[in-house]
This record gives sequence, C-alpha cells and structure tokens, in this order.
Amino acid sequence: MKKIKHSKFKNVGFIFELLTRQVTLEIINGSEEKGKQIIKEFYGKGTEISKELRLFNLLINEKYNSEAKAEKFIDAILEAHSRIDYTKIQKEKYHLIKSIKENFEITNFLASPVTNYKILASIHKLFEGKKNDVLHVKDVFDSKLTIVEHISSKSKSALKTKENKLVEDYRKQEKDLRLLTYKILVETFNKKYTNLNESQKGLLREYINNITNTSNFNEYFESELIKTITELHSMYKGMKDKITKIKLRETINVLKKQRIGKKITDDQVSALMMSYELVKEIKNVNGTKS
Repeated sequence: MKKIKHSKFKNVGFIFELLTRQVTLEIINGSEEKGKQIIKEFYGKGTEISKELRLFNLLINEKYNSEAKAEKFIDAILEAHSRIDYTKIQKEKYHLIKSIKENFEITNFLASPVTNYKILASIHKLFEGKKNDVLHVKDVFDSKLTIVEHISSKSKSALKTKENKLVEDYRKQEKDLRLLTYKILVETFNKKYTNLNESQKGLLREYINNITNTSNFNEYFESELIKTITELHSMYKGMKDKITKIKLRETINVLKKQRIGKKITDDQVSALMMSYELVKEIKNVNGTKS
C-alpha cells in the first residue's frame, strides 16, 4: 500500500486560505481583484469545490467534548464527502490551479504561511484515503487521529466570543468584502478594525507584501514600533484623563517589551495594530486628524 501524498494544489481548504490572503492584499493595495474573481468562479455556490470546502470548515470549526463524539462526527462528514462527484471536482481543481498559475507567480503564491496547515493537510489525506482503498492505512489513521484531537480539544471560549462578534459585525457590511476578508482578519488579529487609517493600512500592506521577506518587514516593524512608542509617550505627558493615562501607560509597557527576532509574530503585529487604534481613538476624542 502506498502512502498518501499531500498535494497543496488539490487541497481546496489550503488553496482557499491562500486566496483569502491574496484578496486582502488586493483590497489594501487597490489592485485588480484577481483573487476575488477566482473565489467567485470556483468556490461559488453549486460547485463541487464549495461542497468540499464546507466539509473542511465543519471539521475545522466544530467542537465536541469527547473523542467518541468526534469520531462519529468525522464518520458523518466522510459519508457526506462520498456524495461529492469525484470526476467533476477533479476537473474543477484542474481549472482552479490553471487559473491561479495564469494570474499569480505560483512560487510566491504558495509561500504564504498557513497557521492551520497541519489540520488542513490531515483533512485532505482523510478524504483521499476514503476514496482509495489501496492507500497506506497508517497515513489514514494518523490523519484521523489529528482531526479527532483537534475536534475534541477544549475550545477557547474567549476567542470564540470574539469570532462570533466579528461575524455579526461583518454581516452588516457588503457581502463579498465580508466573505473574502473575514478569515484572514480573524486569523491575524482576532479583533475588528474599521475605518483603517494610513498607519493601519500600511502595516497590513507590509505584513502581507513581505510574507517571504522577513528582513524587510522586521525593519519596517521596528521603525513603526519606535515611532508609535514616541507618539504615545508624547500623548501620555499631556494627558489629564486618568483612565486614558492608564491605557497609554499599559500600551507603552507592552510595546517596550517587544523583541525583534528573526520573524515578527502575529501577536506582535496585533499589539502594534491595537496601539494604532488607541492613538486614533485619542486623536478622535481630541478632534485631531488621525
């Protein structure tokens, strides 16, 4: 029995994650909406790819309080997956990748890091193992075990609350924009930012543009960090409101503890984004243009 080879090209969940990142970059840069059009065409309602993505999302997002329940849920998902038209989805995946290669430089496109890569790869392997009996049994077992552990692990209630609030807020926004930017914003920041100012847009732009060039982003981040600490210090000295002074002092302390390593973490980016938000909030209260 041969092992299951994980194909990034055939993994609709993995490709969707990369496309949502690409769409966010296009929105920020105001460039041609290539990623958005690809998602509409291949992940739109009625395609076999959209059906498989829905099963991916169920396995990623659902939580159960026991492994037994998790295994039953996985079995139900596999049963649903067996009803997907295999011939049709293979053709759709072929044309999806063809379209991506025609519109993007494929090496750069695939270079973006995906935080939940392991679970996405395990789901893909499980689906492939279900379709092909000659594949390596241990591969299928290991993949299923990874998914069982993921589904039956304790959920982070605080994060879930934030995500639920984000979903509700984004329902009020334009449908396509909400759909295409929600996932990447939740993954990276776990916080809603509306009416982004130039500092926030710049940080997002540099973060996404320099996914594979950490040296450039590190320099940019360090420069912005120093500038923001200086601005917050200046605000702190002239601030009379006690509560706002506490906010400023805590934010300054958090930023001063940041260490610029080989790679800037999502938490560090989030901290700087929240600092921008505080600066913007104070300027709005004082009637100063941010």
